[in-house]
Amino acid sequence: MTAFRFVDDLFLGVRNIIEEQMQAFTRHQIGERYVWDATGRINVLDRIADSELERLVSNGLREVALGIESGSDRILKTMDKRINAEMTERVAGRLVEHGIGVKGYFILGFPGESQEDLDATVRHIRNLWEIADQHPGDVRASVFEFRPYPGTPIWQTLIKAGHDPDALLAYGDVDLTGDGADESMRQRDEFNFSVGIQFGDVPLQRIRATPAMLTREQHDRNQGVKEVAA
Repeated sequence: MTAFRFVDDLFLGVRNIIEEQMQAFTRHQIGERYVWDATGRINVLDRIADSELERLVSNGLREVALGIESGSDRILKTMDKRINAEMTERVAGRLVEHGIGVKGYFILGFPGESQEDLDATVRHIRNLWEIADQHPGDVRASVFEFRPYPGTPIWQTLIKAGHDPDALLAYGDVDLTGDGADESMRQRDEFNFSVGIQFGDVPLQRIRATPAMLTREQHDRNQGVKEVAA
């Protein structure tokens, strides 16, 4: 084994933990033998110095997964993300400049989302791709339809608004593959499910068409050879 992944929101989510882990990685020369991926928090990574990013790279960091969620500052505030689109682009730019890949997770159809908000997310993803095209690291976008989870603040909001808990848990498959004909969709079949409720202003069919479009664009990027601008 030469590569591994930390599936822990706090691994690159608290500065003290980052410092402690990197000291251990340096001591055991992890970067000389392995590469690894981890989950990070945008507002934490925004505050660390370039020297700390360089140490992460020397210790083997290959890619960071970020819960970006939206390109709309209004929706990000509703989600209580404590970030904005400008911060995300700044952090992603610094990461890819150091050769660190970014996997961004995005949610469409969040309660209260308008067409303007959805369009902002599409622009945001394409902006991140353009930023990556100028640097060694790449940006991968993974886009999903909103689905509520019990125990989250938005779940409580939806229940108070009169939604039936059983309906909110009635997950069903959504075929974005064209009955298996779309190669770009097939590797993410298990993620294409929905409760079939329109929570924002955008019709469900339009919401579903957008991740399908963006996933095809991401698939096309994956098939090409990345050319970094001089």
